[in-house]
Amino acid sequence: MLDGVISGHEQEDLGRRQTSELPRMCERLMNAASLSWPELDYIAITNGPGYFTGIRVGAAYASGLAYASGAKVIPVSALDMLAFTHRKNDRAGRKILTVIYAGHGWVYASCDGFLEAGEYSHAEVLSWLEGNDDASVISDDPERTALDIPGMLQVRPDIVSLCEIAGEKVSLAVSPMELKISYYRAPQGVS
Repeated sequence: MLDGVISGHEQEDLGRRQTSELPRMCERLMNAASLSWPELDYIAITNGPGYFTGIRVGAAYASGLAYASGAKVIPVSALDMLAFTHRKNDRAGRKILTVIYAGHGWVYASCDGFLEAGEYSHAEVLSWLEGNDDASVISDDPERTALDIPGMLQVRPDIVSLCEIAGEKVSLAVSPMELKISYYRAPQGVS
């Protein structure tokens, strides 16, 4: 963003190529905007929840760039980003329950003001929905959540939404040394 305007963006599902492709993507964006790294004031990232490796790669790269350039980091919840993306495209004004796969019968979930962000069992989510049947249910990968919820919508992560949320949360920016990642569960193999 330059002066509140998104000057460019690039988005691609990188899978296991994050480490090699992320620097190239950032370099292309900086070149297209005619910016140098020391000109950055803020770097926005999703700080989870999400897959351990993906969140760690993104957080480590963003923190390294921020540290080297003197920028601050604006952390944005992946749950908030998905809900914001859906809200932009669906103005029905309903509650939005966002769920992300957490593994082994669990999901990360939140619903602004109605369900605190955290890790929930399938039974807990379905029970919550019984009392909140007016909620829209969204996920980045509905099939993977293994929740049988009629009408659950797929919402893809959106870098433009991330930038828009970050623009509203500049006051929450932290130094790269203070960045905290939102893991509700330890990585697999860690107890």
